[in-house]
Amino acid sequence: MGSIDDFFDATGSTVGFLTVFDAVNDPPPFAFGGIMYGTSIGLLGFSGNTGPNQQNSYSRRAGVMGASNDFTGVAGASLNQPGVYGQVEDSPLVPLGLRAGVLGVASTQPGMIGFSREGDGAQAASFTGTAFRAVSFFGPGVQSISGELSGVTGISGTQGPPLINIATTAGVVGTSNDRPGVIGTSKASIGVIGFSNNVGVFGVTSNPNSFAGAFDGNVNVVGTQTATVKNAVVPFPDGTQRVLHCMESPEHWFEDFGAAKLRNGRATVKLDGDFAKSIKPREYSVFVTPEGDCRGLYVRAKMAASFEVRELGGGKSNVAFAYRIVGRRRDIRRHRRFAKIDTRLPVSPTAPRQAKPTAAALRTFIGGLEREARARAPKRGRKTETSRAPKRWSPRAANRSS
Repeated sequence: MGSIDDFFDATGSTVGFLTVFDAVNDPPPFAFGGIMYGTSIGLLGFSGNTGPNQQNSYSRRAGVMGASNDFTGVAGASLNQPGVYGQVEDSPLVPLGLRAGVLGVASTQPGMIGFSREGDGAQAASFTGTAFRAVSFFGPGVQSISGELSGVTGISGTQGPPLINIATTAGVVGTSNDRPGVIGTSKASIGVIGFSNNVGVFGVTSNPNSFAGAFDGNVNVVGTQTATVKNAVVPFPDGTQRVLHCMESPEHWFEDFGAAKLRNGRATVKLDGDFAKSIKPREYSVFVTPEGDCRGLYVRAKMAASFEVRELGGGKSNVAFAYRIVGRRRDIRRHRRFAKIDTRLPVSPTAPRQAKPTAAALRTFIGGLEREARARAPKRGRKTETSRAPKRWSPRAANRSS
């Protein structure tokens, strides 16, 4: 039996209005437990005291509004399906079988947005699982933007040591006290890429007995490698590793070594073909050392592909000799001897001072979010899926359908 009135006043100690049915033996006989219409709010519910002020463009008109000072405003729970379902746009395509406390879906807009003026916009927490998991096929898995601070800050365990004399604001900051701060891996491509018009990758250590960078494998450098000291680590027969130092020169040289023998006081020595291609023609020096008794040796002629050695004083001995060739690198065109270089990295010495947010900055930030939302919104009148608008429920329509 239906009832029509302009006001209902429910009394009772537990339930104000109750749709009665036998939930144990029979399912409810109706599709909707209750349908309410309002020009502003379809159903308004309070728990305890009224609740905080909700007067904004999102809450002035809503299908359901719940508020409370000391309790949950709106709660949803399900055993095998989402507890709360939120949707924007018409008939978005949603994968089947999704289970979550809150499920937000959309076709072209964000499925869920969290916003806060001074606190966290959104939080995710888990004890043994992943606190926040992002999956995308064609778009980024995670995109984070910050106007003043780091885009992403990741901490493993406890926070690691602070950087010394370097700003700590970055696109991504990874830190840990006793674990790697950042790890990048790839099976077929590059594990970590650093690119900048300034410094691509920068490593520093505060421990003089440690390393700012370490490589276990081959290292390829395209460009100039600059170092204060260049060492070679050589394994010794006793199982230790020993340090040998490189010889330095104010110019770029390649060198080669070899041995030959005089015949009747003369010898023509051919340069190694690949070595000759890597040095400037005829711009090389040859140092010869006899390995037997003779009057002495000298270099009589230097050609592009060979050089001639003779014994001093017109000697005719057949003594063997060793030689060392030092030639200028062919591939280097411009070179300055003892060129000055500044090895100080042009990085910010200290972190920029963070100004206190102002009301104008907040309005600018909110305005940017609103402009982004309008830009991403679909054109008016366009539907992402072809679907028929749901019929408006009314008692007369319900009687006709029954």
